[in-house]
Amino acid sequence: MKYIDVREAAAKWGISDRRIRLLCAEGRIDGAIKLGWSWTIPADTPKPTDGRILRRFKTIQIRPGSVDVDALERMKEEMPVSEDLFENSGFKHIIRESIETLLSYDGTVIDDKDARSILSGRVVPYVPLETHLILLNARSVIFSLVRNKEKLCEKDAREIYVRLMQGIDDISSVNYREGYAVLPSRASEEASVDVEMETMFLQYENSWRNYQGITSAVLLYATLLRIQPYADYSTLYSYLLLCAELLRNGILPPLVDRDSEAEARAAFSLALKRGNYEDFTHFIERKIHDSYKVIRNV
Repeated sequence: MKYIDVREAAAKWGISDRRIRLLCAEGRIDGAIKLGWSWTIPADTPKPTDGRILRRFKTIQIRPGSVDVDALERMKEEMPVSEDLFENSGFKHIIRESIETLLSYDGTVIDDKDARSILSGRVVPYVPLETHLILLNARSVIFSLVRNKEKLCEKDAREIYVRLMQGIDDISSVNYREGYAVLPSRASEEASVDVEMETMFLQYENSWRNYQGITSAVLLYATLLRIQPYADYSTLYSYLLLCAELLRNGILPPLVDRDSEAEARAAFSLALKRGNYEDFTHFIERKIHDSYKVIRNV
């Protein structure tokens, strides 16, 4: 494969060197590789979509709702996000139960006793190998997010899915699925999955990441549930991006349990139909409070 440098790409696409480097860093140029201080780009990579075109597909009139910031700050001070959580039995419970629940949303049901065995390093012969891997990979991703407090970009989000699918699908996991969002933001106007994802991160970069942590996380989570950028484990993947944004802001992931499925679906449906994310934000906020209660009571 032939590669070109930043200067050649800038000349080819008619945009500045600086813009090319920024797009590479954000993961918006397919196949770009950083070598030392410079970037090298496959010669046949298409020009990234113009942001002016992406803005046509932005979700309009989003009302994100509000959270009790004072209560959240008290909880954050009481239980800081650090690697000490790795040995905390409450945190392990939150992660295990949430992964089990979200796997059931994605069509994979596993008994809690079997999940405990797998996550403790044992093999359960009658449980498929893929289920072993997805449990272990999802927990590994969340643990790595505890260490990484950087803001997200599209490249980071892609890498999270690749890690989730390690040993399950190491080939197609690097690409979005073909087609359109499962739930289009506008009935009269559809965009391909790659454009939807690029648009989402444009919104995140320009505004969402500056919101209060729960709000920005909810907007990412709900948008990913709407798009479902990958064919497999879309709900679990969306939760991992929610965790990434929360942990970046020093907030514990929400405890997602099976008893709250109906409430979660109703709040999500309202968010999509009316652009009102208030109920969905409050639902996630309450589940975050549940996580702090679990750790407090250990």
